[in-house]
Amino acid sequence: MKINEIISGILRGDKTSISRAISIVEGEPGSEISRILMEKIYKNIGNAHIVGITGPPGIGKSTMIGHLAEMIAKPGKRVSIVAIDASSPFSGGAFLGNRIRMQESLARNGIFMRSIASRGMEGGLTASIWETVKILDAGGSDYIIVETVGAGQSDIEVVNLAHTVVVVLGPGLGDQIQALKAGIMEIASIFVVNKIDLPGAYIALKDIQDTLAMSPQKGWKIPVLGVNSLDGTGYEELISRIGAHMDYIQANDSAKEEIIRKELKVVAMEELRRTFERKMNTFLSEQKNSKTLLKGGVDIYSVVDAILHDEDK
Repeated sequence: MKINEIISGILRGDKTSISRAISIVEGEPGSEISRILMEKIYKNIGNAHIVGITGPPGIGKSTMIGHLAEMIAKPGKRVSIVAIDASSPFSGGAFLGNRIRMQESLARNGIFMRSIASRGMEGGLTASIWETVKILDAGGSDYIIVETVGAGQSDIEVVNLAHTVVVVLGPGLGDQIQALKAGIMEIASIFVVNKIDLPGAYIALKDIQDTLAMSPQKGWKIPVLGVNSLDGTGYEELISRIGAHMDYIQANDSAKEEIIRKELKVVAMEELRRTFERKMNTFLSEQKNSKTLLKGGVDIYSVVDAILHDEDK
């Protein structure tokens, strides 16, 4: 399939074309074909509401996302899911686990799902994840749900990608309260305590509310909800609050500006990283530089400075 056919297919909402496009940005990040693809679809993005779902591993995020996506899709909305998976440290591929079964189940309800490897990025979100979300946006998704790995920086950096961030926690906060202190507290648009039927769930709700009370909120008041994936308790309220947050952003220019600022940061940081890697490889490939480094006693900061200020060749 040629690139022009893929682009036309994306804009028609064709899922095969969308899958091919995602494979391109995943497999050839920063390449000319990836850039052409993104440039051609860019004027068609900006219509989807992006919901980030984050929280500790094993808290039931995937099950929750499955229920949430199906309920949002029922009135005829187009829903897509991007699930960020931990990568193999050897192959860079994702540990798919039960993703394939989940994907098949969601597809029967018209929900597109793509599992993306985190590739061990310490920075959390790779540019290909951002590009995947934009492709789905251009493909006509009304809602795009992004599920983080559940451990690491991506749980915090999802705030740079999502319009609404749902932080999921469970009964018996224990170590989870440490995650709140470590930065997750600051990124939530909505807090959800999953498995609300279990002992300790209401204490967890109160712990979060008490923690929020210590940080005065301006503008959007962060709700704290309980859900139960077994009987559907709390899901309608969660969808209602996601909608309310979407309305809040639409009515608030500073919130919209913040989203644009975060998007610029994601793209700019990735471009800087790629540029630095290219310059560093060029620097190290020159024999005189290698000889200088091999002699030892070189100030590493001066080397980095030389790489950073090297003109494009």
